[in-house]
Amino acid sequence: MVQVVLPPEGGEQEQLILLEQYATATKTKVLTSPSDLDTKDRVMDEMLAWCKEQENIVVLRSATILSSDPTSRTVQNCKSLLLSKGVYPGQVYATTKSLLSLLLASGEEEDTAKKHKGETTTTFSDQQKHLRDLVYEAVMQNVSDIHIQIRELYTKIRMRQHGELRVYAEWSEKLGREIASVAFNKETDHATSHFNPLVPQDASMPLKMRGRDIRLRLASMPAHGGFDMVMRILGTGEEHGKTLEELGYTTNQITIIKMAMKLPFGAIIVAGPTGSGKTTTLASCMEMVESTLKLYSIEDPVEKVVLEATQVPVNTEKEDRGFANMGRASLRMDPDVIIIGEMRDEDTAHVMIRASITGHLVLTTLHTNRATAIVTRLVDMGISPVLLSDSSVLRCLMCQRLVAKICSGCAIPLRTSPKHQQFIPDWEAVLGKEVLDRAKARGNGCAKCNRSGVGGRMVIAEVIWVDEESRSFIQKCDTLSWEKYLKEHGWENFYDRAIDLIQLGLCDPFDAEKVVGPINPATQAKTYSYR
Repeated sequence: MVQVVLPPEGGEQEQLILLEQYATATKTKVLTSPSDLDTKDRVMDEMLAWCKEQENIVVLRSATILSSDPTSRTVQNCKSLLLSKGVYPGQVYATTKSLLSLLLASGEEEDTAKKHKGETTTTFSDQQKHLRDLVYEAVMQNVSDIHIQIRELYTKIRMRQHGELRVYAEWSEKLGREIASVAFNKETDHATSHFNPLVPQDASMPLKMRGRDIRLRLASMPAHGGFDMVMRILGTGEEHGKTLEELGYTTNQITIIKMAMKLPFGAIIVAGPTGSGKTTTLASCMEMVESTLKLYSIEDPVEKVVLEATQVPVNTEKEDRGFANMGRASLRMDPDVIIIGEMRDEDTAHVMIRASITGHLVLTTLHTNRATAIVTRLVDMGISPVLLSDSSVLRCLMCQRLVAKICSGCAIPLRTSPKHQQFIPDWEAVLGKEVLDRAKARGNGCAKCNRSGVGGRMVIAEVIWVDEESRSFIQKCDTLSWEKYLKEHGWENFYDRAIDLIQLGLCDPFDAEKVVGPINPATQAKTYSYR
C-alpha cells in the first residue's frame, strides 16, 4: 500500500507538493480545476450531506472519490459507506481544497433547487393532482399530444398516439375549465394572472413528477360552446437523444447531413408539417456539433435540452424577443453554429441569410411539404432567388414526415388482410407483384402495441445536397426541372422511400398513402385522362 503522509495543516504550496507526491505514487494526477473533471459528473446526492460534514472529501456520481487528504481514514470510511449503499468505490484522486469547496457549493445549490422544485415541499390542489395524473398517464402511453375539448355540457379528453387521436375520457365541463385554469395560472413558466378562454394563449409548462422532469407546451383556442386546449409533451425526463439512423434516415441521407454539418458556413434547413419531428431532427444534428464550437439555439419554447448548446427561449409576445431579434443578438455572441427554431417571417429569413453569408453554420426549420419547395417558400418570404443560389447560403435541404411503423408482434402478410383486398390490384399495378408479396399490414393488435397494431413512428424524408447544378435551378426557381435532375442522379423522394418501407414490411400501404397520397395508376401517370 502507498504510504504518503499529508499534514493536516500547511500552506497551499506545501499541500500541493504532497498531493503531487500521492498522485505520482498512485500513477494518477492532482485535480485542481473543474476542467479536470467530466462536466456531466456531479456530486453524488446521497453522499452530499456526509461530504459536507467531512469538509475534505467529495464523492461524484461516477463513484470517483476526490480528497485533499487521500491517505486519511476518511477515505476508507467513505469506501465503506459506499459499499453499504451498494455502490462500488471508484478511483481516489488527490484534489485541492479550493476545488472541493467549489464542488460542495455547487452540489448544495443543486440540492436546494431540487427541494424547491420537488413535490414533497408543495401541497397541490385536487385540480393540480388531476392534471399531473393526466399528464403522467399520457407519458406512460407514449402519447405526443393531449387534446382537451371543453364544451357547454362536457369535457372530452383525446390523446394522440403514433399520430392518431384516440378518446381517453369524458369529464364534466367544470373540471375541464378548472384544469385549464390551473395549467395556465399556476403551472406555466410565465403564469398569467388570469386564464382567458376567449382569446388564444400559449405557454410552456415544466412539471416534476415521480422523480421525472416533464416539459409540455400549452395552447388554447376559443371554440363554439367553449374552448380547446392542447398539451404537447416535449420531454419526459428519460428520453435520450435519438440518432438520425434511429429516427429513420437512410445511410445515404445521413452521409449528406454529416457532410453538411462539417461545413464552416451555410444553411441547413429542415422542413415538414406541424408535428413531423423537425425539432427532434434538429436536436440530433446539434449533437454532431464539435465541442470546440460555440452553439446558440433560438427556440420557442426550448423543447429538447442539449447540454452543449446555449438555448435561448423566444417570447413572441414581446417585439424585442422574437426569433429575428434574438437571432441578431446571437450574432454578437461570437457563435460558430446558430440554430433558429423556426423561420416564421421575412425578418427571420433575412437573419438566416445574413448569418450564413457572414461565416456561420445555420440550422433552422420551415413549414413546407417537399424539400424542393423550401426554395419556393423562401422566395415567397421575400428572399431573392439570386441570393439563395449563392454558394454561401443553401447547403443541405431536408423535408420529413412521420409514418406509422407496423407492430412486429402482430403484423400479418398484406395479401391475407381482408380490409386491404380491394386495393391490392391498384397497388400491384404500380408497385409490382414482388413488392406486395413481401409487404405486411397492421394486425388486430397485441399486448406489445397496446392493441393498436402500431409499433411507433419513423421519419420518411427527402434530403438534397445543394450542388452547383442545383443552384442554377434555384436561381431560375425551376423546381420541376430540378426534381427531374435530382431523380436522374439517384435522389429518393417521399414516394421512393414509401415503397422501400412497404417492401421491407415496415409500413402498411394505408399508412404510406397518408404521406404520399393514393398509390394507383391514375395518380402515378404523367398525364391524367379525363375519359
